[in-house]
Amino acid sequence: MTDPGSTPGREWWTRPGVILPVVGSIVLIVALFTPQAASGRFGDPRLSSHLANALGARVLHDMATRLGWRTLRSDSVAAPTSFDGHTIHAVLAPVTPVLPAEAHAYLQAVRGGDALLLVLQGRTPLSDSLGVAHSTRGGVLPFRVATEPSCAARRTLAPPLWPDARVHLLGLRWLKGAPADRVGFAPMQTDAFGLPHPGDAAAGFALGQGRVIVVADPDLLRNDVLRYCMWGVDTIAVHMLEWLRAGGAVLRTTIVFDEYHQGFGSRVGVASVTTDFLLGHPVGRTILAAVLAALVLLLAAAPRAVRPPDVTRVERRDPLEQVDALAHAYEQVHATRTISARLLRGVRRRVERGGPAARARADDEFMDRTSALSTALAADVAVVRRALHDTIPDRDLPAVGAALRRIETTLTTTNS
Repeated sequence: MTDPGSTPGREWWTRPGVILPVVGSIVLIVALFTPQAASGRFGDPRLSSHLANALGARVLHDMATRLGWRTLRSDSVAAPTSFDGHTIHAVLAPVTPVLPAEAHAYLQAVRGGDALLLVLQGRTPLSDSLGVAHSTRGGVLPFRVATEPSCAARRTLAPPLWPDARVHLLGLRWLKGAPADRVGFAPMQTDAFGLPHPGDAAAGFALGQGRVIVVADPDLLRNDVLRYCMWGVDTIAVHMLEWLRAGGAVLRTTIVFDEYHQGFGSRVGVASVTTDFLLGHPVGRTILAAVLAALVLLLAAAPRAVRPPDVTRVERRDPLEQVDALAHAYEQVHATRTISARLLRGVRRRVERGGPAARARADDEFMDRTSALSTALAADVAVVRRALHDTIPDRDLPAVGAALRRIETTLTTTNS
């Protein structure tokens, strides 16, 4: 019988003597079979003259400086703004897009006498303008040992970059037909399957008054490839620079490395681009005006912290109601003289053409002038005079109105 106070035994698979060896074995297996980057092929992949790591292009920059070229780095300028025939523009596998306007500036500089060293990195407006792209298959460069025995004495502890210790590169593919005067700089003997490969990894041709060299594969100019003497890629790079230097009215002794498209230097941000669009483009200004109008409408309709006071409204009578009320008031007090004076004032306003001075004359003077103009109106003038000076019965008011209507019609006809 089991004692209730005793602790039950552990399962065998939960014991430390079993768990720890199993966990250690799993860790060892994962470490052995996890894929790792090839030795020497890690780090920043940009082909930049600023970078001295395995994948950079610092060796090309320093080698050109030691051989006598004047080397510059263009960190903040996207494209050349002028040309002098002394410059080689090195655009090495740009990681940011080369815009059509920038490609046009480079080609204009080359046509004017400068030179261009272009390393392809996908299709860009610059490569499309030159009519060149990557080939569908690669090739292998020949060894240098047979022609340069001095390399055999130089040993390096760095492992080769490719399993067979050969340089595998992509070739060039001409989209508009290969130029007749092209010069090959990196001819490949065989492809990856050992078959003959007549293509080149780099080729140059003339363009206007300048020269262009296109490199199909960025690996041709990387630091870890140029440093390996047995491959002889350093000699190929120097031959390309020498070819670009010649062929013009003067020697091209300056190399400008395009670092702007490698991501260096100050660049335009989203805020500045948005501001330029909203303030400098008609569509942007329309959008900005609509947004401001929406904000004004939102502020007008939004709740306020302080409640606005109610506006006191005074109810007024309708003008027709005022006329009716005034007529009843006149009728109640028998104000026949006031009624006659108001009716006569309206007649004078419509008849008299002398302006305020004429209307300022007394009513008796107007009645005298009316009698003098037409003897037929004598009876009507007498009716109106009596209504102006004496209170008349209400039943006589229609006669006063008819007399004033005849006076207005006669005076209007006479004046016209």
